[in-house]
Amino acid sequence: MRILLIVGLSLILLPTTAHAQKAVERYENGEKKYQGRTKDGLKVGTHTYWFADGGKKREEKYDAQGKLILIREWNEDGELLSKENPEKVNELLRTQQFNQVQWTEVKGGVSINKVKGELVVEPIPGMNNMIVHYASYLADGTELDSSFRTKLPISIDLNIKKLIDGFQMGLSYFHQGDSGFIKVPAHLAYGVDGTTNVPPNSTLIFQVLVLKRGE
Repeated sequence: MRILLIVGLSLILLPTTAHAQKAVERYENGEKKYQGRTKDGLKVGTHTYWFADGGKKREEKYDAQGKLILIREWNEDGELLSKENPEKVNELLRTQQFNQVQWTEVKGGVSINKVKGELVVEPIPGMNNMIVHYASYLADGTELDSSFRTKLPISIDLNIKKLIDGFQMGLSYFHQGDSGFIKVPAHLAYGVDGTTNVPPNSTLIFQVLVLKRGE
């Protein structure tokens, strides 16, 4: 599990106790059928499937965030049938989706889009405590982080400046139960410096689902 802390414009991921598990399944003849590893409930590393005669059938590779980045499949003769990177396909689809979104610019240069909920052009007063599921992306569709994937929503107090400015500003336009997107210009994100995973002058896009909002 990781805890997301955004201080000013710096993202800090603090590691907590990680729970890794390895699973192995076998055929009745003793040959391996499947082997893989999970960490905090997410598939990570290489997950391999075999035919009953010991030949490799399928291989899946996941990165440290649980994203599926490679699939290879073989037939029973050992011939490679296919090789693909599902995450690259997802990135392309996200880019197309982001380009088709009908953005509404609100105060400060942040833009929002509501998939569910009433579109408002003024920040919603009060009710500053929120529980939110989110995913963050670069404009090219690259996923940076996702609580949807980890199944760990975050708690936010809009009165306390602990998040990226643009993300926090955008959230103020979302009621409880609303879902949609927030587009944050670079100067309200990581600016000219960027981070390890975010290039300088990058626009960020957040997918959000507000689970709870109240006093």
